[in-house]
Amino acid sequence: MSFIDKAKEALGENIEKAKDLISENVDKVEGAIDKAGDFIDEKTSGKFSETIDKAQAAAHTAVDKVADAATTAKDAAEGAADTVKDAATNAAETVKGAAENVADKVDGK
Repeated sequence: MSFIDKAKEALGENIEKAKDLISENVDKVEGAIDKAGDFIDEKTSGKFSETIDKAQAAAHTAVDKVADAATTAKDAAEGAADTVKDAATNAAETVKGAAENVADKVDGK
C-alpha cells in the first residue's frame, strides 16, 4: 500500500470519527462556531463581519447535514435490525413447525 493510499485511509477514518463527534455534540459544535466567529469579528473590529457571518452560516449548514445524516443512518440501522429480527423470528417459527411435524410423524400421529 502506497503512502498516498495510507494517508487516504487514515483521513477517511478520521473523517468518520469527526462526523460521529459532531453528531453526538451538535449544540456544543454550533456554540463553538458562534463563539469563534464572534471572537474573530471582535479582533478584526468588525471589518469582516459579512464574511464571518457567511462562514458561520456555512459551518452551521455543514453541522446540520452531518447531524441529519447520522440520524438517517441510525434510523436505517434500527429498521434493518428490526427486519432481521422479524426474519429470524419467522425462520425460527417455521423450523419449530417443521420439527413438530417430524416429531408427530415419528410418534405416529
